Amino acid sequence: MITDLDEHIWRQVCKILADWKTTNPNLFISINISPKDFFFTDVVSDIKEMVKEYDIDPYKLRIEITETAMMTDSEDRIRILNDIRSAGFIVEMDDFGSGYSSLNMLKDMPVDVLKLDMKFLSEENNDKSEKIIKNIINLANELDIIPLTEGVETEGQFNQLASMGCVLFQGYHFAKPMTVEDFEKNLKDF
Repeated sequence: MITDLDEHIWRQVCKILADWKTTNPNLFISINISPKDFFFTDVVSDIKEMVKEYDIDPYKLRIEITETAMMTDSEDRIRILNDIRSAGFIVEMDDFGSGYSSLNMLKDMPVDVLKLDMKFLSEENNDKSEKIIKNIINLANELDIIPLTEGVETEGQFNQLASMGCVLFQGYHFAKPMTVEDFEKNLKDF
């Protein structure tokens, strides 16, 4: 059922982006692609079809995959991600560092944004964790991949990560999950 749910969510996001073309044309939304979606759907054609149906810019619909989705059948996944990117989508790797990250896999992976798991900075051995995340941010920047840190909850974490070279952030420090209506009402505050 996850593939049906994912397709429903993708469609709802496309509707929102279509509505935003005139009111909020600079905004984008990221959608998750679960590992099962690769097995049970034709992800590329399904998403391309929705973008065409709603007449939205693929650049505004960002595709998020987890590093674990890349662990099996990685050659096929890389081909799919290349197809997605060549169609104009931005590809984000979600939760990098939370699983069994492979630097070898990272060199071949066609991703534009590397979303770093904030768990690195919340562990007890903060000195080692800080060095790891700083080096991942540096590595991402060297590979022309935009680093984004997830789970930022405090001003201190934001400042620390910014000083390490991170340029995009996500977390409760900025906002908690909210409805589309609340988001649109609060846009002026962001």
